[in-house]
Amino acid sequence: MKFYIASGLQNYEQVRSLAKLLKNSGWTHTYDWTRHVSEKASDTETLRHIGEQEYNGVRQADVVIILTPRGRGTHTEFGMAIALNKIIYLCHEDDTYFKCDDNTSAFYWLPEVKHLIGNTESIAAQLLRLQ
Repeated sequence: MKFYIASGLQNYEQVRSLAKLLKNSGWTHTYDWTRHVSEKASDTETLRHIGEQEYNGVRQADVVIILTPRGRGTHTEFGMAIALNKIIYLCHEDDTYFKCDDNTSAFYWLPEVKHLIGNTESIAAQLLRLQ
């Protein structure tokens, strides 16, 4: 199973941890943007390259995992996943994003978006069980 994880930059350690658990179970990570977390993108060429790599990562993935809290580009990746008919898992440690309040989005309730609640290990176990 090929996967891509979208999340906020502040969640890079959780992204790395989840990716490691999935890769240890034979899954393939289509693009690991956390490798560049310490680099500040300050020019258009770097930003374009990052955008292309992230787009290709989403496009090549069978499964797109959205880890909240999300970052500036996460909803772009989420939208691409919807448009590309990917399997989408929206994951959070509790039900904060799955209530009808200011933390949610109408797109979180599309039938192709599945909600997972738990810590990193629990989310990995749920993903492996579902696929």
